[in-house]
Amino acid sequence: MLWKVFRMVIGLLCGYLFVISLSAIFPFHLGELLGEIIINPFEFLAGAVALVFGMYAIGGLLRDGGVAVICAYKGNKNVVPDIILAITCLGSFFLLSPLGAWQTAVFFVFCLLYGMMSFSSPEDTNES
Repeated sequence: MLWKVFRMVIGLLCGYLFVISLSAIFPFHLGELLGEIIINPFEFLAGAVALVFGMYAIGGLLRDGGVAVICAYKGNKNVVPDIILAITCLGSFFLLSPLGAWQTAVFFVFCLLYGMMSFSSPEDTNES
């Protein structure tokens, strides 16, 4: 459980770094985006790496929350902390949204897509 809380904190920090690194490109024009990438490649690379690590951390927790909801629906009551942690991860996006709404939306969509792509039902994990 401590590992999952650590992943949530790392995901939140990576989301913060992603939002801050792309906040200078708010009125989106392709020329400005390319100019920003050419002039400040380190900042863009840091934002891209933060997106990938944050997507892995938060998306995995959202996936675990989805699996926990299915297990709770089937009667397993030991998965409540995973559900609470997934709801907390969803709430962390509200912390990032005042910093940059569209950057947070992009981060949230990528995390959600990764969580859905890596989703496997509890029956699939029992390989005999």
